[in-house]
Amino acid sequence: MNYPYGYLKEEFTDDNEIQNDKELRKIKKKLRSLKQKEDIEGSRKLEILINEYENINKTVETNQNNKKTQKKKTDKKKESDSFLEKEYQKNKEKNAEKYAEEAREKKRKAEADEKQRRREEQRRREEQNREQNREQNREQNREQRRRGEQNRVNQMSRGDQLLNNHGLNRRNIPSDILKIIENYSHSLWKKLSLKYHPDKYNGEDKYSKFLNSLKDENK
Repeated sequence: MNYPYGYLKEEFTDDNEIQNDKELRKIKKKLRSLKQKEDIEGSRKLEILINEYENINKTVETNQNNKKTQKKKTDKKKESDSFLEKEYQKNKEKNAEKYAEEAREKKRKAEADEKQRRREEQRRREEQNREQNREQNREQNREQRRRGEQNRVNQMSRGDQLLNNHGLNRRNIPSDILKIIENYSHSLWKKLSLKYHPDKYNGEDKYSKFLNSLKDENK
């Protein structure tokens, strides 16, 4: 096709680039003119230039939008981090006081438990001491009873020997003489000595002699 204007053919070479939107508008206007003139090759070249420019602008715009979106996200994250940091510091102070109070309460409870443990330990020791004293008293009482019983057995054995030495036995002696054999006392001896004196007891002296021997045995 013949170009009525020689400069138009050279203007649309492969080296041409659209630099800005103003040039884009001019190129689009020329493209319409070429289409009216049915210049297919010139139209194709202009369409390529327009597509390249628009694709570049779209990429740039997309990058700018991405940067803006990223900046918004970054700003939002910073704002969120700042808020979280403030809340953290606020809660940290509250929690620090809370933990301090819990620690003080724990310490007071531990001290109270220790005092209670010491009181219980003291009561336990005192109860052990009282029980030991009671057991010692019971043992002393048992020992006293044992000794008393042994003394009575020993006394009865000596009494039986005395009875045998005087030709007497437990089955044929008066109950009051049997009583002094089991539990000797000087007052009872005086009473029985008067009672069983030969002058008052039909001239028999076997009980009187036995009582005198019993007195000698218990001196």
